Amino acid sequence: MAQNVTFKNFDEFKQPLQKFNAPFACTSLIVKDLNNNVYHGRGMELTFGEALTSLTYYPKGYSFQHLAPNKTPGLQYTAKYAILALTTPVSVFDVKDALEGFNDAGLAFSLNMMPSPPLNEIKPEEYKNAVPYASFGEWVLANFATVDEVKAGLTQGVVFWSEALEMLGGLETPFHFAVYDKAGGSIVVEVKNGALVVYDNPTGVMTNGPEFPWHMENLNNYSHITNIDTTIGKVGDLNLRQPDSGIATSVLPSSATSVGRFIKAFYFSTYANRVADPDLQLVELGHVMNNFDRPKNITKDLSGEGEQATPAKYMTEFTLWTVLTDLTRGQMYVRLYDSLNYQKFTFADYKDKTEMVSFLIK
Repeated sequence: MAQNVTFKNFDEFKQPLQKFNAPFACTSLIVKDLNNNVYHGRGMELTFGEALTSLTYYPKGYSFQHLAPNKTPGLQYTAKYAILALTTPVSVFDVKDALEGFNDAGLAFSLNMMPSPPLNEIKPEEYKNAVPYASFGEWVLANFATVDEVKAGLTQGVVFWSEALEMLGGLETPFHFAVYDKAGGSIVVEVKNGALVVYDNPTGVMTNGPEFPWHMENLNNYSHITNIDTTIGKVGDLNLRQPDSGIATSVLPSSATSVGRFIKAFYFSTYANRVADPDLQLVELGHVMNNFDRPKNITKDLSGEGEQATPAKYMTEFTLWTVLTDLTRGQMYVRLYDSLNYQKFTFADYKDKTEMVSFLIK
């Protein structure tokens, strides 16, 4: 019996790659200290956004409620944990969409760009349990303490829907999410075939597209990665000696693409120096994240195509901010593009606050 065979030409193959273009890039990773405490690092790359990021604190007991697709009130839920988040207006209906954050139970998340087709439309009878997909991270932090709790809770009494985000050109599902807990648990949540897919993440790393399984498959092409310098070698009859240290990193991708950054983030987080002092481990994490700091004008995206594309009309991605988070001690450090130093925010700073606190970070 003949098997069913599908034939695709090259135009059909490349079409999914051309349909979506991510307007910003991010790198998310975790490292551990000698006591296995977990520290989360994340960089946010954008072509705009100065003076748009707020530090927002939600106390335990804060009530959240977003809109359903018909603009009626969706799911109402109360924060079981206090939350510190970096927020910015993404939805026209919510000026405090969380891009990055953690709660006082030690659960953290990162929202990273990865455009995909929207979630399946939800039914009118589900509107009362609706939460916009852009608010996924906030919902996670309000409700759960561990990655395992998140995985169990995703099937309980909540329905996510894809809002057309005018701030991002009408994209409906332009994100995927990394979630971490203070025990080292790590998952990635993406949209595929109209539904949420949850992947265990043994690397603790996430960048942008392609889909997470593609990155894991591509990692197999780097089985030769090591942090051991090979300074002396022999090729044929010729003895060779490396004149400097650092040759081990020559196997890493050189580009700042999401594919290249995933491999580099895996390398740097795997081999990051581990110490016993939490303050010093944050410094070590800062050095790791420096490898993903992106200055303005190093790469340019021309705003037009063909004859319309000129060097005078371009966008340049840069690291809007870098975040270091100590999941055990409840500390977040934020460095803006225009600053050499990190600002420190802790749950202890807001322990007496019973209402939401939010202000632009400068």
